[in-house]
Amino acid sequence: MSSVQYLLESRPHSVAHLFLSRVEATPDREAYRHPVAADHGAPGAEEWRSLTWAQTAERVKAIAAGLLSLGLRPEERVAISSSTRMEWILADLGVMCAGTAATAVY
Repeated sequence: MSSVQYLLESRPHSVAHLFLSRVEATPDREAYRHPVAADHGAPGAEEWRSLTWAQTAERVKAIAAGLLSLGLRPEERVAISSSTRMEWILADLGVMCAGTAATAVY
């Protein structure tokens, strides 16, 4: 078997599978660090918070369950309209884990 053929046959089924595999492998490791408005200090001040892979998966699965409870079916499209932020990443992963497809809005 050629290396190209091996790569094609052994590739993950989807980004959702890659995400869930990572969660299973390293649930307590930091997945993301993101800015949030500071509870104190000057207006506009930010502090950074982290999410572990397990915490991220909990939020992503809740989003996926919500989409499915709204009646979305596999391969249907979901539009995400957002600036670059942590919630956009969670929504995108939730869409993929629900088996639907994200469509960007520009």
